[in-house]
Amino acid sequence: MKKMRQLLSLVLVLVMVLSLAGCGSKKEDSGETKKAEATETKKAEGGETQAASGEKIEGKIGLMVGTVAISEEEYRSAEAWKNKLGEDKVVIQTYPDNFMSEEETTISNMLNLVSDPDIKVVIFVQGVPGASAAIAKAKEVRPDILYINGGPNEDPDVACTAADLCIDYDNYSAGAQMADRAKEMGAETLIYYSFPRHQGYEKVAYCGNQCEARCKELGIEFVRVTMPDPQSDAGTAGTQQFVIEDVPKEIEKYGEKTAFFDTNTMSTPAVIKALYDAGAGIYMNPSQSSPFCGYAEALGLSVPEDKTNDYMWMIEAIQAKLKETNDNGRFSTRMIPTVVMEMNTAVEYALAYMNGETNGKVDMDAFKAALIKASGTEEGISFNIYDVNGVKYDNFALVLGPWAML
Repeated sequence: MKKMRQLLSLVLVLVMVLSLAGCGSKKEDSGETKKAEATETKKAEGGETQAASGEKIEGKIGLMVGTVAISEEEYRSAEAWKNKLGEDKVVIQTYPDNFMSEEETTISNMLNLVSDPDIKVVIFVQGVPGASAAIAKAKEVRPDILYINGGPNEDPDVACTAADLCIDYDNYSAGAQMADRAKEMGAETLIYYSFPRHQGYEKVAYCGNQCEARCKELGIEFVRVTMPDPQSDAGTAGTQQFVIEDVPKEIEKYGEKTAFFDTNTMSTPAVIKALYDAGAGIYMNPSQSSPFCGYAEALGLSVPEDKTNDYMWMIEAIQAKLKETNDNGRFSTRMIPTVVMEMNTAVEYALAYMNGETNGKVDMDAFKAALIKASGTEEGISFNIYDVNGVKYDNFALVLGPWAML
């Protein structure tokens, strides 16, 4: 039976590549809102738009996001805000799927977005390589705009210099928390999948090193395994094929109490699927912390269109599926999707800024208030200003959301 499951897994690799819904970041744990519901908009006197929530908006918000092909959560979150605030108040622009080799396209798309004179705020989620260059170019022609970078994939100095505000999953606390979570779930070994490009990102490298150090303190063997970069010639198919084949080998070598973490969302469905098929192993959290990241594809779950932002529905659906095979307790995630949290926090802050409710472009107290409003709760929410190894960025917020056992 196990051989049959493994064979099916190999066949499903191609299916995953074709249907992969990107998970909303680099960063994995963050807090966002519950399902962003589409709401009717009303025209107030003077041509002002007023959302059903009571928010008055003068001007437009530009949302720069990934396509559905590489990050469905980003795009769907943007769509939800466009539905809520009105098509005349939210403009969606995408960055190219092959962003590593198409930086000029990213810049061109950004310049096209800010060419609209009514744009007052631009939110870039997630901040893939090239985002800072695009923001810098946009500032040359539109310095008046507030620029927010969500989930920057570039070094903090680069991202924080270009953008007015940055918000990211707190990789600087997440590494140790990941090891703690693995210990809670019974892990004796932790396999860490990554590749050189990701380890060149300061925050990703820091998170991995912190996880390794904490594993040593907890008595967990930490093992680094290099997987193919999905942006390389191997592509997503090569990355997924590698982990589909490697996960069973690692479990055979280190035992059933082996935990896994991968730094890239493109590998996530394959890692989860391989662990599910093996009937052994532990998975603490996707790299872009979210119940929507990889689980639906790996477990064959269909997500209705009206549930694409309903993380509690997704958590319950995963739990029910895992219960069928007695696999509850081997998988977990941060409850609130990282991308959704970053997007919703940034938009809530943008609304406050546009309504004159912030102290200029950078008001971290107002930014924290936006996070709490976006999350719908303060419980389990972590908000810190970037301060790592003596280096501080006053315009960079690091956030984490609560855990959910699946």
